[in-house]
Amino acid sequence: MGCASGSRWVATAFRIVAAFCVALVAASPVARAVTLMSSGAPYLNVGIGVFNLVGAVNDDGYDHTPLEINAEYQSGFRFYGVGYVLGLLANTDGGVDGYAGFYADLALTPHWILTPEAAVSGYSRGDSKKMGDNFLFRLEMGLAYQMNDGGRLGLKIAHLSNGDLYTRDPGENELLVTYSFPLS
Repeated sequence: MGCASGSRWVATAFRIVAAFCVALVAASPVARAVTLMSSGAPYLNVGIGVFNLVGAVNDDGYDHTPLEINAEYQSGFRFYGVGYVLGLLANTDGGVDGYAGFYADLALTPHWILTPEAAVSGYSRGDSKKMGDNFLFRLEMGLAYQMNDGGRLGLKIAHLSNGDLYTRDPGENELLVTYSFPLS
């Protein structure tokens, strides 16, 4: 299996898992209690995890999972439940990705928050994985436990790729442990 077909398989598998999670939540008895959260406190979300967790090996043999750190600002103002997000990730191979997009917080219970996110980004490779070009798309799904003080401890998965805009689209997947600080 070539790099491009391997990354497409990973991206397809990622989409299937995400769709399954959404369907599971929608079909569960909890779904009746799911609430799209309106405007509230802005958050600073920080995370640590791995870059290229299950990504395909690219033509240059990049096949490892460097450490990644991530920080993002999630706006407190939300228009019909949708807010904006600005973020930055960096990995230990020198890869840096700045992104901007939209997110929503879905309260599954008073303490469990599901956060889907979609963004466009600008990627600088360093010695990290070649992603086909600098313009990329980012999809995330986070699940966090919100404590009484408003802080949130969670996990998020993310997929970064160029969406087949270029000849090569190796894509990469991330897994991070996160903590979100309310800023007000």
